[in-house]
Amino acid sequence: MTTPLSLNLMQAQMFLDDTLIADQARLQRRPHQARKHPEPILRPDRPWEGRVPVMYGTVLRREGRFQMWYCTSGPAKTVQVCYAESDDGLTWRKPDLGLIEYEGSRKNNICLAPEFSRYIDDISVIDDPQDAQWPLKALFWEPCGEQEPRYGIRAARSRDGIKWEILPGYVLPRWGDRFNAMPHRENGKFVVLGREPDHRLKYDQDRTVSRTESEDLVHWSEPILIHKPDLRDEPQMRIYSATAFRYEGQLLGFLERMHMRPDVLDNELTWSHDGLKWQRSAERLAFIPRGEYGTWDGAWLNLNSGPPVEHEDRLWFYYSGRSGCHATPYPNVGAFGMATLRRDGFFSIDAEEEPGFLQTHPFIWQGDELLVNVDTRRSEAAHPNYPAGWLAVEVRDERNAPIAGYTEQDCIKVTHNSERRGRRCYLPVRWTGERRLGSLAGHVVQLRFILRDASLYAFKAGTA
Repeated sequence: MTTPLSLNLMQAQMFLDDTLIADQARLQRRPHQARKHPEPILRPDRPWEGRVPVMYGTVLRREGRFQMWYCTSGPAKTVQVCYAESDDGLTWRKPDLGLIEYEGSRKNNICLAPEFSRYIDDISVIDDPQDAQWPLKALFWEPCGEQEPRYGIRAARSRDGIKWEILPGYVLPRWGDRFNAMPHRENGKFVVLGREPDHRLKYDQDRTVSRTESEDLVHWSEPILIHKPDLRDEPQMRIYSATAFRYEGQLLGFLERMHMRPDVLDNELTWSHDGLKWQRSAERLAFIPRGEYGTWDGAWLNLNSGPPVEHEDRLWFYYSGRSGCHATPYPNVGAFGMATLRRDGFFSIDAEEEPGFLQTHPFIWQGDELLVNVDTRRSEAAHPNYPAGWLAVEVRDERNAPIAGYTEQDCIKVTHNSERRGRRCYLPVRWTGERRLGSLAGHVVQLRFILRDASLYAFKAGTA
């Protein structure tokens, strides 16, 4: 008999791959792109920012406030790290911090300046609440001129994200200038994804992404290669960098894909069950598409190192864009944007006019009600009050026999889009006689989702 899957049903069970799926028919998995906010949420308007500030940085929501750390860029004289904050995630303040002098004045929002050189090229801020004294850590890249090591990743710590204490020397000497750290500890450890030393010789690739981890930000593990182009990528495509964050019990991230002909950069969702083996979708769809040629995000678009912010019952993603790429002469312009996605809405399982079904592998039901993230509209343009489709659920036992009272015929069909303000994107599934799945807690079950003209994004246990 098949061993039941071990699932944390308080977290969303998404259909990124076939891990949950035992059988299906007449359905299709579809990836979804985030929807851009119509205007940039932050533009460069201070002389120390230059024309092209970059989100080689982090956005976090902490203590009810949005915080952003980003890098300035040319033609500013010094490339530094700036700080911005927001109450609503759309209107941002650049406070005068009074910390670092720029052209004779400390009236600016610069929070971290290079110590060995004239520029910092990358920063990742890590939320570390288990350290009450230093709840924020940061890793940043800085060159050192001709002295060995000539460049690498340095570390800093902070109590408030504004004043930083830099640790001496390099914690990852000779690592490349484009990296990201995971925004929180993973299994108690700090994790960096970046270009390890001598990666060109080791992997015969111009750009790759390796993983290393540390308990103290000083001593790091032997790097392990996790991302490089594969045979489905165009020959001139490079993996410029990658992010990773934990989301609903799973590791998600984004690849920065640099297409060399032409030289443009976009992004792609990727996911992993163990942090070492990462998967990519068959479609290789850009998660946030670039803008039109010549616009502020028409050539270069990268996401920050932080996770999506869950806000107003949607996921908010922050990114930077610019109008030019490597060696593009000025005026090259850039700004920061925001894009949103349905909660847990990275992929959906779609049915058309003819009903289809998806059946899970057996697992132990541990919870009260079955909640589903579903859209019963043929398209997003359909009127939300007049859906065309429906979803039903049949519950089967470990021998694949329908359980009395929980058959498809007993199910009260879900006929509404679950994405409504205040619902957190989930609706309960019930059966006739007000039956709820909580009565089967502790039993091994298989869920058979039947859909018509509907999209199923995820399911979980909870209380409506």
